[in-house]
Amino acid sequence: MHAISLQTLRHDRALLLACLGLATVLSWWYLVRMAGGMPAMEAPMPFRPWATFSMWMVMMVGMMLPGAAPGILMFAAARSRGRAGRALPYLFALGYLLAWAGYAALATATQGGLQALGLLTPSQALGGSVPGGLLLAAGAFQWTPWKHACLRRCRSPLGMVAEGFPANRRRALSAGIRLGLYCAGCCWVLMALMFVGGVMSLAWMALLTLIILLEKVVSPWRRLADALGLALVAYGGWLLLAGAGA
Repeated sequence: MHAISLQTLRHDRALLLACLGLATVLSWWYLVRMAGGMPAMEAPMPFRPWATFSMWMVMMVGMMLPGAAPGILMFAAARSRGRAGRALPYLFALGYLLAWAGYAALATATQGGLQALGLLTPSQALGGSVPGGLLLAAGAFQWTPWKHACLRRCRSPLGMVAEGFPANRRRALSAGIRLGLYCAGCCWVLMALMFVGGVMSLAWMALLTLIILLEKVVSPWRRLADALGLALVAYGGWLLLAGAGA
């Protein structure tokens, strides 16, 4: 009986991992297709709230789900072995994405406001000296206790996993939301850097995805976060100096 249960758990884990991978791949496929289908323009496209929110939400799935996979799998390993427990890891993942849906809504409103003020280029990037200032702010944020505390909880989500037990649907969903909020608190400034490289820049998306993933999985995370902060400050300072000398 134990062997059957173990085999079932392995099957469920493989299925969950496949679903997470498929969601990530489909998100990137959609983003690549969208970026490739955008014509070169001399002025920003008209702002469409729902289309913009959908774009940001797909971006959240493609960029944030890989880093959340270890926490989701940890929850799956700890959940009930009963048939009713099979849906709980998916509810945990849904809760995580719901938290990022809130960020996507804020990013959508920010993009609309910036575009209304004429601060975005046709590639949906900030112009002038603003990118340099945003990079400086993002670099400084890497050194704050807020960043370190949120990153620590996001890397080791045992508290959120424990919150979901005894396992039921409501607790699984709320635990996922809590993990998502901690991860958003840790990565929100990094995600805001999409306005530096251009909201639909695939290269910028890939770079930020790699940085966020490394922060979640590399062991000396504190050194990595601090080194990244130094690099962002240096790049931001260089942009400001280059702009001042132009």
